[in-house]
Amino acid sequence: MKMRHILSAAILIIGAALPAKGQETAAPYTLQQCIDIGLKHNIEILQARNDIDRAGTFRRESYGEFLPSVSARGSWTRYDRDQIGFRGDGIFTSRNSYNYNVQAGLTLFDGMRNFNSVDQSLLNYKAAEHGFVRTREDIVFRIQQMYYNALRLKQLTRVAESNLERSRKQLERIREMNAVGSVPQADVYRQQVTVGNDELSLIEAQNNYLNALVDFQAVLGIEPDPLFTLAGTETPERIESAEIVAYRAELGTFAEMVESAIVQRADYREAQLSVESAEKGVSIASSGHYPSVTAFAQYTWNNLELADFDVYDRFFYGVSVNLPIFSNFQISGAVERSEIMLQNSEYVSEQLRRTISTEIMRAMNDLEMAEKNIDISASKLQSAREDQRIAQERYNLGAGTLLDLIAANANLTMAETDVVNATFNYLTAQKQMDYQLGRTQY
Repeated sequence: MKMRHILSAAILIIGAALPAKGQETAAPYTLQQCIDIGLKHNIEILQARNDIDRAGTFRRESYGEFLPSVSARGSWTRYDRDQIGFRGDGIFTSRNSYNYNVQAGLTLFDGMRNFNSVDQSLLNYKAAEHGFVRTREDIVFRIQQMYYNALRLKQLTRVAESNLERSRKQLERIREMNAVGSVPQADVYRQQVTVGNDELSLIEAQNNYLNALVDFQAVLGIEPDPLFTLAGTETPERIESAEIVAYRAELGTFAEMVESAIVQRADYREAQLSVESAEKGVSIASSGHYPSVTAFAQYTWNNLELADFDVYDRFFYGVSVNLPIFSNFQISGAVERSEIMLQNSEYVSEQLRRTISTEIMRAMNDLEMAEKNIDISASKLQSAREDQRIAQERYNLGAGTLLDLIAANANLTMAETDVVNATFNYLTAQKQMDYQLGRTQY
């Protein structure tokens, strides 16, 4: 009895952490609301958005190569005492020197480096955008997974509560039957142990649910709130066979799914753009073998005094040509490195295509298993309910033992748990398939 009181107190303590009736709580969050929060606050989303901004700076910088560079410089110099001169009026003075210049340069030809740099920056910018899209899809899928997992644990808590209530009612009946001499005192003790075990199971289920909510809020990128709850109104209580058949019809064959994913998945498009960018990198490195032509202009002025600006000024302009003859293998080394980067990019793209096929195959296997578990768990639940009813009646009539009834109750609880797991595993398998096919909606 003392252990039972301790367990009951523990349940009350954990139950106090759950929203109670009449307690002021935040409105339960739907799946779409959680997705919106995650896309706004998740750190990975923010970093991916910064990657786009970073790629934009290189794009602007590459366009700047077509514009002239302009710089200005000025200086003032005062000579030391060794340069002191004597003036006719008997006063010693030091000399000053003033100078300033403005110069501009414009690249006329650099082996098409500037054009290739612009193309590469645009490819990198588009790749960053596709990377951002895939990051969003990844975050949405993780939110969907954790949302369904939290609801699954919440349903398992209700299963544990129902099982505990059933065990307690059974204990009361056994006590009444023992009072009239229908069952021995050993059955009372045995059922008390069963109630204690069911109370521990409820405590564990509640703790798992609370921890799942904490982990879920961490993925959303928000501070944990003990009043945070999930609505779950958009999730069905059971999966109908018609829904399973309809969803499977949307998928098509395995080959069709792979080709669809190749077209739709943002990460594969990002990999292709990386290959194209690496090709531009080879062209940029190869431009070092070509001569460069630059136009320049410069205006200068210098004098010992800040005067006569129109006398001591000069203006220069012209064209310069630079022809690389030997660069200590620096250009050829840069070309080789860029070609290696191109090969690595091609390897990554090829490997990603194989990875997509593998991921789709795994998702299909998980979906098939989830479909089978829906039917199997439903049949098991129906059978377990009938076995529990029969065991209850046999025990009440004195034709069965308490151990048979306890086993039937345990099987019923397990069957109810399997139905909950099968339902949410199927919902998760659906979202996983959509994610692998690149059609995650948010």
